[in-house]
Amino acid sequence: MSRILAIARANAIRTLRDRLGLFFIVVLPIVLIVVLGITYGGQGVIKVGVADLDHSALSKELVAAIAPSDESRIAVRSFDSAADLEDAVARGFVGFGLTIQPGFDTALRSGGSADVAYVASPTAAATATRATVERAVAGLDELVRAARFSSARTGASFEDALATARSSRAAAAGVTVAMASVAENETQPSGFSIGAQSQVILFMFLTSLTGATELIVTRQLGISRRMFSTPTSATQIVLGEGIGRLLLALFEGAFIVVASAVFFGVDWGDPAAATAIIIVFAFVSAGAALLIGVLARNASQAGALGPAVGMILGLVGGTMVPPEVFPEIMRTLGHVTPHAWAMDAFRALLFQGAGLLDIIPELAVLVAFAAVLLAVSGLRFRRLIATGAI
Repeated sequence: MSRILAIARANAIRTLRDRLGLFFIVVLPIVLIVVLGITYGGQGVIKVGVADLDHSALSKELVAAIAPSDESRIAVRSFDSAADLEDAVARGFVGFGLTIQPGFDTALRSGGSADVAYVASPTAAATATRATVERAVAGLDELVRAARFSSARTGASFEDALATARSSRAAAAGVTVAMASVAENETQPSGFSIGAQSQVILFMFLTSLTGATELIVTRQLGISRRMFSTPTSATQIVLGEGIGRLLLALFEGAFIVVASAVFFGVDWGDPAAATAIIIVFAFVSAGAALLIGVLARNASQAGALGPAVGMILGLVGGTMVPPEVFPEIMRTLGHVTPHAWAMDAFRALLFQGAGLLDIIPELAVLVAFAAVLLAVSGLRFRRLIATGAI
């Protein structure tokens, strides 16, 4: 057992001493989690930009109507000019823009018409956001029309009629809306949680496959032959190399889980279930790394083949882009990869509040993937050692 652990320890140390490798193991996953967190961080939050060029009572009332309470899922950002607002919309900093022109308040109080300008990008999100802004504009328009009508009929001032219209609308009976959630977990997941789940699967697999080059180097330098010439069996060598890859995958997974929880507040759901997914997928990653290591002829070939295979499987399996963007047939085909099954398990934890027992089917499939990969690669590696091919 000591020989197996010594081989695994040597592999882990050799990999972690590579500074460029550490960048991909430690830095890059965190960067991508930040990027995806910002991208999906607006899940359930509508970002509206407003350029209030009038700075009047009615213009401020319109802006306040867009986000009527602190609990609303609307974030209003103010801009000093229409040009700044247009630039923010074009860059995607806000989903939709509203410019309130100078003279807005004066025009409404004098019985005229006031102009507002909408700025939007040609996206579905902008279309959805526009409805929120238009609702606020329509609400203010109703108040102004009611105040004008009341002022004309009663002779009251526009200000008094406007105050009466506000109080009447507040006291009027409205429509009661009942909303029921069909999901077990009613907490809105953060964009960082969505990004961290996909990146932990992607980078555990990629890091392990990248580590396959170390196995090639071990073969090329004759280290495996020298180990076999000692009282070390082929089985011990295979187990040592396999455990080395397993430890690397577990390190990557544990690092991303802990770092994302500490720095971004990512909730991984049921701890036992999340741990089980990480451990089982680490075995899958180790098996894939061993397979690349015994099939590739040299380090350059393994270095090119490993990342390419990892990226392709990650894309198909839904770890590089959300699987929801794929058509149904692609989501089904994606389950030929272990990534898709791991993502299904994590999605169940995140969106349904699932526990360990709920993801047993996904874990069983991942165990099958790991068993096949480890068995095939282990037998191949043992044969190479026994026949003196390495």
